[in-house]
Amino acid sequence: MTESTVSSLEGIHNFRELGPYPLRGGGHIRPGMVYRSGALERMTAADLVWLREHAGVRTVLDLRHPDELQGTDPHGLADRVTALSFFPEEQTQESLIAELNGLYGTGPSAARYLHYLTVAGDRIVRAVNLFAEESAYPVLVHCTAGKDRTGVLIGLIMELLGASPDHIAAEYGLSSASVPALLAYLEATGRRLEGTAEEIAERLATPPERMAGFLTLLRERYGGAEPYLRAQGVAPATLAAVRRILTA
Repeated sequence: MTESTVSSLEGIHNFRELGPYPLRGGGHIRPGMVYRSGALERMTAADLVWLREHAGVRTVLDLRHPDELQGTDPHGLADRVTALSFFPEEQTQESLIAELNGLYGTGPSAARYLHYLTVAGDRIVRAVNLFAEESAYPVLVHCTAGKDRTGVLIGLIMELLGASPDHIAAEYGLSSASVPALLAYLEATGRRLEGTAEEIAERLATPPERMAGFLTLLRERYGGAEPYLRAQGVAPATLAAVRRILTA
């Protein structure tokens, strides 16, 4: 099996284990180490038991901006959270989105994802440093939807490990199946999205070609994940540790 394992948790949308995708040079991504999802605040008691006892999650890497946390209640894994906003906390989320929309239009795009690497470089370094700590695993990475910020970080880690562009794009594409659950979460938490139902669904979808486009831009601009991370100051020993821990 190479595909991520999607688990049916009751209150967490877009949850899955990062699958044992094959890697260049042999081996595969070590299973049971990295999970990804959307927001966790609506997890049920059964979800919490599964995450603690079955998955054994030790670290929850929350990529959300502080503005997204206003009005949310602590969840059952709050004691394991490392808060690491992908975007600068000193700028409001509203102004960040307006800035990105002005540069790249409304909604996700490959170019918008590449821009994340510019504004979130120091946060990505901290995330990769965490991935190099064996005691942190298993790790659950999430944002609100679990597809854009989470998708870019997971894509970088997969590219660093040596997963193929096709598998990285396919992994990203799995999040499209969670769009109805994501919409239910957004409505339940009082968030209103602009546009028709069809426009909203298209904006929230994760076509694999978008991630493929991001990977192409990543290679063109930086030469790949490793050159990008080394340019941000990540030590070669840290990158080697991530590969050692996550390669089976």
